[in-house]
Amino acid sequence: MNSDYRKANKLSDEVLLCAESIKSFPFSIEEVIKECTDIELVQYSELRKLGGNAEMIVGSKDGALHENNGRYILFYNEAMPKSRSLFTLGHELGHYQFGHDIKTLDEYKRNHDERFKELYDKCEKEANLFSAQLYTPYQVIKELAKRGCKITTEFLQEHFGVSNQCAKVRISNLCYQKNGEYDDLILAKFKHFIDTTAKRTSSFSDEFEREYEMQRLREPWN
Repeated sequence: MNSDYRKANKLSDEVLLCAESIKSFPFSIEEVIKECTDIELVQYSELRKLGGNAEMIVGSKDGALHENNGRYILFYNEAMPKSRSLFTLGHELGHYQFGHDIKTLDEYKRNHDERFKELYDKCEKEANLFSAQLYTPYQVIKELAKRGCKITTEFLQEHFGVSNQCAKVRISNLCYQKNGEYDDLILAKFKHFIDTTAKRTSSFSDEFEREYEMQRLREPWN
């Protein structure tokens, strides 16, 4: 059961373009969720005020999306490092945007029913892909690489505010990125970010390294 890379990119791009709260990187994913969805956000501290064990109730130390009769609640641990919370919230938003069967995914997490393992793995990968594209759009990365930026996990963490996990997901999946219908619009919306982030150098060694980096990255986008 293959994950849908193209759909993950398309869904992420639509959020990037439609959300007025996204103006640059990093951005507030909480504001995006409030603006673009009917998901209710609940912090773990709110559950603890009610006398419950938040991790046991949610079934995760980071957070999870729950659905009940069409009502979606996203519980998240605000005490986690910001970059980690970002990935969790983006990942769960991915499940929502894809329309994944949340109850079936919850059932697998609780009982590890092997009948649902393949579906669970597929949905988890799609949610990761969505989150990576949302926080680090490949169109923006491609343009930054063209301008001489070295696309490393450290670079993505510094300029996009993502976790090491999210940065690794993005880099490991660059080879699957193809041109999409929203590429020009994404580049136009984030032109200022690209212009101010890109480093322009002129020494021979930097030019050599730039060409080497472009040769390494060029093939996946052809």
